[in-house]
Amino acid sequence: MAVLMVPSSLRRYTNQESRISLTGDTIEEALERFAQGSSELRNHLFTGNMLRKFIVVCKNGQDIRLLNGLLTPLGDADELQIVASVAGG
Repeated sequence: MAVLMVPSSLRRYTNQESRISLTGDTIEEALERFAQGSSELRNHLFTGNMLRKFIVVCKNGQDIRLLNGLLTPLGDADELQIVASVAGG
Protein backbone atom coordinates (compact mmCIF):
# COMPACT_ATOMS: atom_id res chain seq x y z
CA MET A 1 0.00 0.00 0.00
CA ALA A 2 1.10 3.53 -0.71
CA VAL A 3 1.79 5.83 2.23
CA LEU A 4 0.34 9.32 2.64
CA MET A 5 2.32 11.81 4.70
CA VAL A 6 -0.47 13.73 6.42
CA PRO A 7 0.21 17.42 7.08
CA SER A 8 -0.51 18.60 10.60
CA SER A 9 -3.48 20.65 9.37
CA LEU A 10 -5.26 17.46 8.23
CA ARG A 11 -4.35 15.13 11.10
CA ARG A 12 -7.68 15.72 12.82
CA TYR A 13 -9.12 13.47 10.08
CA THR A 14 -6.61 10.68 10.83
CA ASN A 15 -6.72 10.53 14.64
CA GLN A 16 -3.48 12.55 14.66
CA GLU A 17 -1.63 9.96 12.56
CA SER A 18 1.16 11.50 10.48
CA ARG A 19 1.35 8.57 8.04
CA ILE A 20 -1.49 6.45 6.74
CA SER A 21 -1.69 3.66 4.19
CA LEU A 22 -3.80 4.21 1.09
CA THR A 23 -5.00 1.94 -1.68
CA GLY A 24 -5.95 2.86 -5.21
CA ASP A 25 -4.71 2.43 -8.75
CA THR A 26 -4.38 6.19 -9.20
CA ILE A 27 -3.75 9.14 -6.91
CA GLU A 28 -7.33 10.24 -7.49
CA GLU A 29 -8.71 6.92 -6.20
CA ALA A 30 -6.45 7.01 -3.15
CA LEU A 31 -7.35 10.60 -2.25
CA GLU A 32 -11.06 9.90 -2.75
CA ARG A 33 -10.76 7.00 -0.31
CA PHE A 34 -8.84 9.24 2.11
CA ALA A 35 -11.63 11.84 2.00
CA GLN A 36 -14.48 9.34 1.88
CA GLY A 37 -15.48 9.63 5.53
CA SER A 38 -15.61 13.42 5.70
CA SER A 39 -17.33 15.87 3.40
CA GLU A 40 -15.36 18.65 5.12
CA LEU A 41 -12.06 16.99 4.20
CA ARG A 42 -13.24 16.34 0.64
CA ASN A 43 -14.24 20.00 0.27
CA HIS A 44 -10.84 21.04 1.60
CA LEU A 45 -9.03 18.96 -1.03
CA PHE A 46 -11.36 19.05 -4.04
CA THR A 47 -13.52 21.39 -6.08
CA GLY A 48 -15.78 19.00 -7.94
CA ASN A 49 -13.42 16.34 -9.29
CA MET A 50 -10.33 18.55 -9.35
CA LEU A 51 -7.84 19.38 -6.63
CA ARG A 52 -8.19 22.87 -5.25
CA LYS A 53 -5.60 25.28 -6.65
CA PHE A 54 -3.87 25.72 -3.29
CA ILE A 55 -3.41 21.97 -2.74
CA VAL A 56 -0.20 20.44 -4.06
CA VAL A 57 0.21 16.67 -4.08
CA CYS A 58 3.61 15.08 -4.56
CA LYS A 59 4.36 11.47 -5.43
CA ASN A 60 7.81 10.40 -4.28
CA GLY A 61 8.80 14.06 -4.05
CA GLN A 62 7.55 15.06 -7.52
CA ASP A 63 4.58 17.36 -8.04
CA ILE A 64 1.82 15.33 -9.70
CA ARG A 65 1.00 18.31 -11.94
CA LEU A 66 4.26 17.46 -13.72
CA LEU A 67 3.14 13.85 -14.09
CA ASN A 68 -0.41 12.83 -15.04
CA GLY A 69 -2.16 14.81 -12.33
CA LEU A 70 -4.78 12.87 -10.40
CA LEU A 71 -4.57 10.09 -12.99
CA THR A 72 -0.95 9.37 -12.04
CA PRO A 73 -0.61 5.64 -11.29
CA LEU A 74 -0.02 4.71 -7.66
CA GLY A 75 2.04 1.72 -6.57
CA ASP A 76 2.51 -0.02 -3.25
CA ALA A 77 5.96 1.49 -2.69
CA ASP A 78 4.91 5.09 -3.43
CA GLU A 79 4.81 7.91 -0.93
CA LEU A 80 2.39 10.82 -1.26
CA GLN A 81 2.55 14.21 0.38
CA ILE A 82 -0.16 16.85 0.56
CA VAL A 83 1.19 20.36 0.75
CA ALA A 84 -0.94 23.48 1.07
CA SER A 85 0.72 26.15 -1.03
CA VAL A 86 1.36 29.49 0.62
CA ALA A 87 0.94 32.84 -1.05
CA GLY A 88 1.65 36.24 0.30
CA GLY A 89 2.42 39.69 -0.70
